[in-house]
This record gives sequence, structure tokens and C-alpha cells, in this order.
Amino acid sequence: MIDFHTHLTPREMGTAIRSLLISEADKLTGQGVFSVGIHPWYSDSSDINSQLQSLEDISKIVNVIAIGEIGLDKSRGASLEEQIELFEKQVQIAEQNQKPVIIHCVRAWTELLESKKRLNPTTPWAIHGFRGQSEQAKQLVDSGMYISFGSAILNASEILQETIRTVPLNRLFIETDEADVSLKYLYTTVSKIKKINFRNLEEQINFNFTEFFKKVESGKWQVSGESL
Repeated sequence: MIDFHTHLTPREMGTAIRSLLISEADKLTGQGVFSVGIHPWYSDSSDINSQLQSLEDISKIVNVIAIGEIGLDKSRGASLEEQIELFEKQVQIAEQNQKPVIIHCVRAWTELLESKKRLNPTTPWAIHGFRGQSEQAKQLVDSGMYISFGSAILNASEILQETIRTVPLNRLFIETDEADVSLKYLYTTVSKIKKINFRNLEEQINFNFTEFFKKVESGKWQVSGESL
């Protein structure tokens, strides 16, 4: 199984993308794969330029396979204009290194879609921890993005279940994020909602993972001791 986005040490066998802040770069040692970025909550930091420089350097590390989580959040952080500028600078770093982007977005979907249209990136984007409605999910998928669902699915409302049913299997990921929950339980829940065999769901997400990261230089980064 693949845990698309987590801040915790994985407790189950499989592949997990550990999401780190710039300040957590010391955790990049050893095996495993990581995403690193400047979270929009910290977009008002006084040393943002030095953080961007650090991200440029860190993004070249082999086991850093994605830039994120980065994005836009109208509830916290710097002004939206500053967040957009920071987000787009990080997308440029992702483009330079041909690494996908993992996105945190709160109440700024219009601005996010405008950025994607303006930047026209060549590497894929994924929204992590999506909890929105099916119409919003469809708009994001139609723009070329992937959608990752987290622990909110365990007590999903009918609205969120409909969203999960709406997202095509070939654009779907599952994650634990900050929740200490069983990844297998999350997969089981999604398989029931989408009425798909567990093994088939697992195989599809593995295929999605390969597609999402196909531009990352293959055969040189390690997961659980094996090159992917």
C-alpha cells in the first residue's frame, strides 16, 4: 500500500511519502522518500528568502521526490497575494527539478486554478487531504490534478462519499497525513465507498503513483530498501 502523504513515521509496510518542513531537513537521512516545501501557514516567516534558497538546495536531493506541501490558505499565513507569489516560486523550483507538487489549499480554489492555468506546469499536482464537494473535485480533476483523501473518510458524510465516488480511480490517492490511523482501514473504507475490490484499488493506486512520479529520475531513490 502507498501512503501518499504523512507527517508520522509509517507504522505499516509499504511506501510512504514523508512530508517535511524546511526546518526538518535533518530528517532526510536514511532510506525513504520525502516531500519538502514551505507550508502556507508559515508564509509570513521573516526568513522566507533563505527558506526558498534552502528549498532549492534540498529539492536536488535524490529521495526528495516531490515539492510540498505548499499552497494557499485564506485562514492563516501571509496575505493571499504573498502566498500566491511564494507558491509560484516553489512551483518553479519543482519545474526546474521535474518533481511533482503536493498542495494544501483552504478556501482559495479559484486562485489555485488560476495559478495552474497561468503557470501551465509540466509536472503533476495533487491536492492532499481533500474534503470538498464533488463539483469542486471534478473541476480540479478536469484541470489535470490528482486528489488524495485522508482520515476524514472514516466518518464521511454523504457529501464526502459522493466526492470520493466522483474522483476517477486513475486520479486517486489515499493518505494518513497527521492521523494515527491504519492505512489499510483507509483503503478498505475507500474500496467500500467506490465498490471496488481492495486488491484492485491497491493496484490502481500503485499505478497512479508510478504515473505521478514518472518524471522523477527513476531507479535512484529508495523505498524500503528497493529502488522504484
